[in-house]
Amino acid sequence: MSQLQQILEQFNIDAMVFGAIVASIVLAFILVVVIFSVRYKSLLEKIDDLKLRLGEKKEKIGLLEESLREVQILNASQLQEIQQYQDLEERFKKEQEKIEEELHQAKERIEAQMEKISSLEGNRRELEAKLENALENLGKAEEEIENVRKRNEFWVEQLSELRTKHEALKLRLRRFEN
Repeated sequence: MSQLQQILEQFNIDAMVFGAIVASIVLAFILVVVIFSVRYKSLLEKIDDLKLRLGEKKEKIGLLEESLREVQILNASQLQEIQQYQDLEERFKKEQEKIEEELHQAKERIEAQMEKISSLEGNRRELEAKLENALENLGKAEEEIENVRKRNEFWVEQLSELRTKHEALKLRLRRFEN
């Protein structure tokens, strides 16, 4: 007798029962292997899915970073334009002040001429010609002042639009950051 038969007789186990026990153990082992392989496969699929999502997120981040760089470049150029407009506005203000001073001086000269006219009746025709010339210069100066004021209004409107665009860009940038 073989050792297996001796052991079976010793525990009073039938060979068929022993075969069923061994078959159950083998089937249980196969079932465990199948369960672990299915679990392993699902985990691998999840890992692949997570890698795919990570790649998509990295791509999105790259696009957002590129967009942010473009917005920063645009913002820098708009700030430069704003500075240029402010410089132009300052220059126009100085020109306007200069013209107003010239106008004031011209008015003072006209007043002086008017006094001379009243005191020097003999030089009346000569002084009237000078007066007409001074009035013509005054009209040109006022016209020039009006033109400068119109230009200033234009630049103020341009600056306001640029500021509005700048604020909109800042809001978009904040949305991208969030």
